[in-house]
Amino acid sequence: LEMMVLGINIFQDNYPERTKIIFHINTSIFHSMMFSIFKKILASELLNKIHALGTEGYEKYLLEVIDADVLPAFLGGNRTDPDGNPLCHSFMVHPKEVPEYYYLQKSEKTLSTLPGVKKLTITRFSKVELTFEVMEPNYYLVWEFETKDRDIAFAVYFQEKTSKKSKPIEILPKQRIDTYYEPETGMYKCQRAGTYIVVFDNSYSWLRPKEIYYRLNVKGSHEIEGDGMK
Repeated sequence: LEMMVLGINIFQDNYPERTKIIFHINTSIFHSMMFSIFKKILASELLNKIHALGTEGYEKYLLEVIDADVLPAFLGGNRTDPDGNPLCHSFMVHPKEVPEYYYLQKSEKTLSTLPGVKKLTITRFSKVELTFEVMEPNYYLVWEFETKDRDIAFAVYFQEKTSKKSKPIEILPKQRIDTYYEPETGMYKCQRAGTYIVVFDNSYSWLRPKEIYYRLNVKGSHEIEGDGMK
């Protein structure tokens, strides 16, 4: 359910005009229950494009919107396949059972057992900043982390050594990351010497603290090549 909500939010935030109209036919009681939940997170623009139709009378409603020669016969129109098949397999993809090789399984959390891994507990409405001093340019800030449960916001900032009072510069924008399937890994090439600030931010959470397991290091290019990360 959480992944579905995340997918809906990503879609309506980034592709609001991709959806023209949605017809949900043969709706069940289960659909009504689920739809009442999703109505709370759907933007009004998208919500107005969704039409839930029952098991009877939907053909007449569809024909008011779609021409009969375009609407497939099994939905109340006149269009069929060249061989007369009313299901129109030649241009429609009907739902099928998803093959098991497409299944995703929640990975076992193992990062906490590895050497060099540290633990952070971030309370609700709070964040933790970790600072790293980079003495020379062209070193790499390398990270690997996972949450015990749910997501955490992650960002990286830079501050020049000569000006501790200056406002840190955002170099990796804050984004909420879910490590449900695997740990989050990445690195940043430090073009300048100075202080690099890694932020784990849970300030958006009203209810839940977050438990983080992480490894953060500053490495030279020879170490990166030795690790096979470059």
